[in-house]
Amino acid sequence: MGTALARKLGAAAATTLTAVALSGCLAPDTPDGWSSYTIEPGAHSASVARPVGATGPLAGWISPGGASRTYDFILTPTAEYELVSPTQPEDQFDWNKLPGFSDCGDFDLARNGAMFGWRWRTDTTPRVLEIVPYANADGVHQYPNAALVVLDHDDLDAEQPLRYSIEIDGSVYRFAIDGTIRGREIHETATLPRSCPATSVTAGKWYAGFYFGGTSTAPSRIHGYVREPAETPGTGDATGSGSAGSSGLALGG
Repeated sequence: MGTALARKLGAAAATTLTAVALSGCLAPDTPDGWSSYTIEPGAHSASVARPVGATGPLAGWISPGGASRTYDFILTPTAEYELVSPTQPEDQFDWNKLPGFSDCGDFDLARNGAMFGWRWRTDTTPRVLEIVPYANADGVHQYPNAALVVLDHDDLDAEQPLRYSIEIDGSVYRFAIDGTIRGREIHETATLPRSCPATSVTAGKWYAGFYFGGTSTAPSRIHGYVREPAETPGTGDATGSGSAGSSGLALGG
């Protein structure tokens, strides 16, 4: 992947403060032992449903926070959305968000934080879902010009997991995506700048979930499946559901 970055001032994108609800019902076809996220039409943030005994996904403010986040996630064909009444004309190309965390002592991921971005491209043949590393540095949105991973309809329909990891390493965030989709091995890595290299990696963090937008809300119901922690966290990493837990607040980046 090239190192060229697209940068966008944070003021150009909406930052939405919404409740993360704990749903009683798992999304359809949720794998055994996994949790699910569901974004309803007209919403930005997803509700999360956890099966009995599940400890993840992480949600809310955790202090001290951790240096990394690793989870398995399945994007389903419900992610093949099309905006027919976008808030702004180019909203179809805005980046939606996979789980991530705030950084630099901020609550707000739109100020400082790291996550993966995703969007469904309606202007390509075939239509595809793109995934990129995404980081905010003092309100500036950073992401590469080219997608890190591209999935088509058949890939989404296979509903096979990819493992996502984000790690703080001094002045950069290190991103990795690994897995196998319909027999195709995926092993991709990238880095993006961090705005606060002097800040401790264990400073308090907001652990966010599945998010739609950008400025427009979801035009249809979108759900995904998540398993976290996907592996034993490292020293100093967060292991709980957060001090605010599932009733806390999540910020769109």
